[in-house]
Order: sequence, then structure tokens, then C-alpha cells
Amino acid sequence: MSLKGRVRASFSTGWVERDGVWLSVAVTVGTLVYLTYLAIYPYPAHGAGLYLAIAEQISMHGYRLPETIPHYTAGGVPFAYPPLMFYVIAVLHDALGLDPISLTRYLPGLFTVVYLIPYYYLAKELLESPAQAGSATVVLAITPVVLKWHLAAGGIVRAAAFLFVLTGLYTGIRTFKAKDRRWLFPSIVLFTLTILTHPVYTAFFGLSYLLMVGFFDRSWSGVGLGASVAIGGIILAAPWWWHVVSMHGISIFTAAAGTHDGLGGGIARLFDSFVKPLLSQSQWLFYALSVAGSLALVRQRKLFVPTWMLLTGYLLTQDRLLYVAGAMAAAVFICEVCLPIAKRQLGGELRERYISLLLLALISSSIVAGGVLMTTDSATENRIETLLPASYMDRHDERAMGWVKRHTLPSSRFVVLGDAAELFPFLTHRTSLMSPWGVEWKGNPQFERQKRLYDSTSACKSAGCLTQSFQNADRQPEYVYVPKGEYTIRRDDHVQSIRMRRSLVRSPEYTLVFENRGVMIYRVSRVTART
Repeated sequence: MSLKGRVRASFSTGWVERDGVWLSVAVTVGTLVYLTYLAIYPYPAHGAGLYLAIAEQISMHGYRLPETIPHYTAGGVPFAYPPLMFYVIAVLHDALGLDPISLTRYLPGLFTVVYLIPYYYLAKELLESPAQAGSATVVLAITPVVLKWHLAAGGIVRAAAFLFVLTGLYTGIRTFKAKDRRWLFPSIVLFTLTILTHPVYTAFFGLSYLLMVGFFDRSWSGVGLGASVAIGGIILAAPWWWHVVSMHGISIFTAAAGTHDGLGGGIARLFDSFVKPLLSQSQWLFYALSVAGSLALVRQRKLFVPTWMLLTGYLLTQDRLLYVAGAMAAAVFICEVCLPIAKRQLGGELRERYISLLLLALISSSIVAGGVLMTTDSATENRIETLLPASYMDRHDERAMGWVKRHTLPSSRFVVLGDAAELFPFLTHRTSLMSPWGVEWKGNPQFERQKRLYDSTSACKSAGCLTQSFQNADRQPEYVYVPKGEYTIRRDDHVQSIRMRRSLVRSPEYTLVFENRGVMIYRVSRVTART
């Protein structure tokens, strides 16, 4: 073959197997989705008010861990969260003067781009193909439910935890599959960082390591290495969990473990993880590709990825973790089933010289378009399910909360309707009486009660409904904060009826004290709750 022919052959096939090519594609896709999000959302999607309040309390306590976080419910909520990212937020604010709200808008997106790098190398170890690993990374980069929880404001903690997990899974696969013991210490450090960041990701980290030992290193040595990671991480994280136990007792962890559906869940969990995604407009395609790829892997008797996906879905309620294995399975289906069919439909010189470039261009353009579409909050003619709902606050909420901070007493107690309640205590330093955020540390009964109170009150459409809700809940607010127009209740879209304003203005129990285009604030002029 001539030199020119060899160059052409290398361009048409070999370059597709290069790590740099696929990493560049994946990172470019992730960056485009991130920039689209920033262009569309002037405020962070969802909210991270409680996280910011925790960081603020850590700073106010001289970087010692606080006992409680005030203003979230009448008595505050106990502090037992893993503290790593709260310290990071506090340092960035105190040392560099960075605005906390801006941090929740920009920092999560940076994590969502960076975590694609360890994920690519993890996928390459498991799938043993750069093209399949690159395809999996691109799929993960635009999977809607993954972005929903990592790109939004709460990703300042969750996306960081995901970065630690994916990096730790790579060091784990090198430890157990490649039998390279040099990766043991990095694995311990990354498990420690995960423990200190988020409990759900810690559970996923542990589950994944158990599967790695079971599939790749079932020797006593492998079991010992896995135990070393677990024990080492727990010991290194001891200053945090020992402090929490000494303040609140071990029961605070067992109480929280019973909330958010816990681990496992029987038939109901199977339905939620393996049937419900098919009913979701934003998830069904990604999920269908994942299932199809898992079936293809089972047929090839490559069982690790399908088993990983199955156990993750059954044991952990968060769908976003399902796609760590699911994106890899989807890539197998795309590369081993879909692309060969496409190649057979094309022939001659096009197939030999340009098929790889053509397919790569088609995949990249379609996933970037899909990612941009899923990230927007605008509705199409048929109102597709969007990736991210409206932000928990907008400029009207910002101005209303500024008024609250300037014109009400610090001891004032509020009931805030809608998800602005998550940011309200942090931004105003006023108490929100009905707030489920952080209450999981008080145990499942109180957590469920707060959710019910918050949901039912936030959905009120009249003054009478509010009064009855306060009476039923035995709450005595001095003010009620009411959104106008569109708002969300725990991320579900709602629209406040214009009848609500007329009802409140006519009621002798409520006096309008502030109003702008998006918010009404009423003083509760007489006690409405039972004493």
C-alpha cells in the first residue's frame, strides 16, 4: 500500500480508536450543554439554599461543625450532612468573595464536564474499546436525569460526589480487574472524599466495589483489598462522623437512612427503576438503549455491566446512578448493533474511507441537539417534558426576599408557598415553618409530615385553604409568602390562580404588605392556628 493509502486508512479507522478523539468529543458535548444551560438560566435551576446555609453556618462557627441549621422549620434542622463541599463553599466565599448563588450556577456545570474524563477511562477498562467508551461517555454527558441532578444548583454537592465516585471506580477497576495494587491508596482516598460529600453516592461506591470484587478478583486478596478501601475510608472520615454521633447519637444516621425510600424496595422499586423510565418523555430513549445494550451483553455472556445496572436500580432509588452502567450498555448497542446495520446499508469507497467520520458526525450532532433540547425550559407545541423546571427563584423572588430582610424582624416566622421556600431561609435569615429540606435527619415520620404540610399548603388557591392548613398543622406564621403565576412545588410545575389574590385581599385575616409581578407577601393579622 502506498504512503497515501496508508494515511487514508489510518484516518478512516485508526483515529477512531484514539482516546484523545473521544475525550475531545465528549468534553465538547458536555461543555456545549453546560453553556446552553448558562445561557437559558439566569438563576440556578432547582435550589441549594440549605447547602448554602450550612456553609454559612460553618463559616460563622469558625469552621467548626454546627449542631443545627436555623430557620429551616421552627427549631431548625440537625446538622449531620457530610461536610466537605460545604467547607469548599465557605472557603470560596470567605477567601475569594465569590457569591454563593453564583457558585451554585457555575460550579456544578464544571463538575459535569470534568467527571466525563474518569468515566471515559472507566468505560474503556470495562468495554475494552475506545469507540464504545467514547460513545458511552457522550451518552452520559447528555442523559437528562443525570444532568437534572448534577447540572442544577444542588450539583454543587452531588456533581462533586459523582466526580469522586467515577474517579474511584476507575481506580477500583484498575485495582481489581488489572490487578494493579498501586491504585489501592487512591481508592481509599476517593472513598473517603465520597463519604465526606454525599451518602447516596457512598452507597453506590460500596455497591460497585462489591461487584468488582465478585466479578474480577474473587480471591482472598481481592476481598482484603475491598475491605481495606471500606475500612480505610471510614477511618479517615472519622473526625466528621464521630463528631456527629457525639452530638446527636448514632440514631441520626439510622433515622435518615429510612427516608427517601431507603435501600431496596421490592416490587415497587422494580417498577420505579425499570418500568417508570419508559413512561418518561425525557428518559425513555436513553433507558431503552440501556436495556437493549444490557440484553446484548447478556447474550455475549458479559454480565458485569447488566448486573451492575440491575442492582443499582433495585437497591438505590436515584435513577441518575442507573446510567453509569446504563450508558455503557447503550454504547454497546449503538456500536455493535446499530452501526453495523448502518454500515451494511452503505457501500464502496464511502464505507471504507468516510464511514467512521460520518457516523461520528451524526452521533455528535444528534446528541448535542438532544442535550440542548433537553436542557431548555421552553415548551414545544406539544409541551415535551423538560429536563429542568423553572428555577426555584427569579428576580421577583430576589426583590421580595430583599424586602423581607429589610422590613421584617429577624424573629419573624413565615410560611412560604412553592420551592422558593428552599432558598428563603438562607437569603432572608427568617424562619420558614413548613420546610421538608433537612428534616430527614429527624427521622422518616417528621420528614413525611413536613412534606405533606409543605405540599398541601403550597398548593392552596384561596385564603380559606391557607387558614385551614395553618390550623391543621398547628402553625402560627406572622407572614405568608405567595407566588404569582407559574411556580414549582418540589420541582413539579404549578400555576397560582388569580383568584388567590382576590381571596387574600378580601380576607380580614391577611393584609397585603408587599407585592411585585411575581410575589405577594401578606401579614397574618390574627392568629389562625390552634394554640
